Amino acid sequence: MDVKPDTLVRNRKPVISGATKGRVILDGREMLLLTANNYLGLAADEEIVSRACDAIRQYGLGSTLNPPLATTPLHDALCDALAQFHQVDAALLFNSCTSANVAVACTLVGKGDRIFSDRLNHASIVDGCRLSSAEAIVYEHGDLDDLGALLATPFDGRKLVISDGVFSMEGNFADLPGLIALCRKHDALLVVDESHAAGVAGPGGRGTAALQECLGQIDLYTGTLSKAFGGAAGGYVAGRADLIHRLHDNGRFYIFTSSIPASSAAGALAAIERIMRGDDAVRRLADNTRRLRYGLQSLGLTLLGDSHPITPILIGDEEKALALSRGLLDEGVYIAAITYPVVARGEARLRAQPSAAHSLDDIDDAVSAVGRVARRLGIL
Repeated sequence: MDVKPDTLVRNRKPVISGATKGRVILDGREMLLLTANNYLGLAADEEIVSRACDAIRQYGLGSTLNPPLATTPLHDALCDALAQFHQVDAALLFNSCTSANVAVACTLVGKGDRIFSDRLNHASIVDGCRLSSAEAIVYEHGDLDDLGALLATPFDGRKLVISDGVFSMEGNFADLPGLIALCRKHDALLVVDESHAAGVAGPGGRGTAALQECLGQIDLYTGTLSKAFGGAAGGYVAGRADLIHRLHDNGRFYIFTSSIPASSAAGALAAIERIMRGDDAVRRLADNTRRLRYGLQSLGLTLLGDSHPITPILIGDEEKALALSRGLLDEGVYIAAITYPVVARGEARLRAQPSAAHSLDDIDDAVSAVGRVARRLGIL
């Protein structure tokens, strides 16, 4: 039986009319947007959009070919740029970072091997571990002692440790030097998902490893083009050449799909080239993040994370979190509420994300609106 649209009102999502910027038209109203992954404000950048449009005119909407069968100069140039950005040997493109994470978990280890995954890893990593024929072992979030004890258990198979660089619901960073030391000690591969760090964190926006001064010591990065790199469709794996070759030749989530559109490759390439030319947008994002966090903390709200733009405002009660998000819409500010099952019960939050596209006045307006609505609801 078909489901009628009016039965889905409960799950209705806001409708954005136009490009994603610091302010958008949402359900017909101008809205200050602090719930997008458009970290550097490049999704509507004229140069980047123009290069994507040029690629559509030259290559069409898509290649309609599987990645192993053919490529374009744009796809090859993007792989080279990603490898240069992360300072590694090579890179490989996927439809999404979800596909990249699943490919890594299902290709580099298998039956008789083990994957060690942080408890708060992104759902795509969790699903990749479940789909892999390797034994998946979860260690407590950020607990290197727990991971070390698990890795030390006698075992003859291959070992792979996988972790978010930045945890998407917490806004905190993994301890990469600690993970590197454990992986070297116990002969394990280390894979780091940099979806929320590449283009965002560290000197030049080069990610968690750059921030923690351990570039060149990670076996593989996974990442997405859909956030800091202009919001383009697609994901990637970047790292050691031998591992990239294995994913190219044996990765089912790479082989049995279509290539990302040339327009996405062109837009992402333009974004990465922009970031590598200068870090003005990265600096603006850092300034906006500091201002937002300071303002919210000054109100007396409890924030999670630290210096990352992901700024979770911990509310706890789900109904209050939802009410706060709805109240902010009335004030012209969109910050999404995150509730169970995305986070644990009792840990409902609003997940604010500033962008380089915001002005300092935008940030101040958002803080003021949060204060007004939170006081009205009795949260403050």
